[in-house]
Amino acid sequence: MNIERRMSPNFNQGRRGHVPDMIVCHITEGAFAGAVNWLANPASGVSAHFVVARDGRITQMVEIADMAWANGTAAATSSNLWNGHATLPVVRTRNINANLYTISIEHEGRFAETKGALAPQQLDATVWLIGHIREEVRRLFGTDIPITRQNIVGHHEITPRTRPNCPGAQFPFDEIIARLTAPPAPITPPDPTPTDPNAPQGVSNFAREAWEWGIKNGLTDGTNPRNTATREQLMTILHRYHNLS
Repeated sequence: MNIERRMSPNFNQGRRGHVPDMIVCHITEGAFAGAVNWLANPASGVSAHFVVARDGRITQMVEIADMAWANGTAAATSSNLWNGHATLPVVRTRNINANLYTISIEHEGRFAETKGALAPQQLDATVWLIGHIREEVRRLFGTDIPITRQNIVGHHEITPRTRPNCPGAQFPFDEIIARLTAPPAPITPPDPTPTDPNAPQGVSNFAREAWEWGIKNGLTDGTNPRNTATREQLMTILHRYHNLS
């Protein structure tokens, strides 16, 4: 999957020694192109690390090693952004700007229309992107972001007073986590056994017609179809073929 890059000027270089251990999901409240343009606009004063379109396109806007301006919290108890309003204990106890330890993903959508639900391609892209983010964090910081609801969260859990519907009640956190934690599907080799119960067992489908022809014409007795032939057996088959004429 490809990631397009359009870097925003709205970020802080580095993370002041903090390591990202949370991925925060947002809703754009607008179209994909408009959201990317806004986050790339210096006048907006906001940014996110990634934006995911409804059709699955992904744009990166801030480097993972840097701090985006997406989830700011405040130490002042009089502020609507006060850390103490967060529903996540880790945000409250850290009592620092949440941008320092978070990676933000904006998702194209409008709460009034989707309530946070993702389109199928958007969901696939988000699952892939979170896997990519975790690999990059491991490469850059030498640590893993756990795949839990305490580490893959919504903006509303950080600043509930100002963003109560971000990304929305129907955002598929549980499905995303289930897909990220599911064991890889086993690789099942093709079954070489023909479906016809009367066909020679063990013969690959591509060789079945030729194998049956060889039996019919007396070139082979039909046993051990996938074993290695000796030179004696090969010469016997050739001799029998010669005698067919």
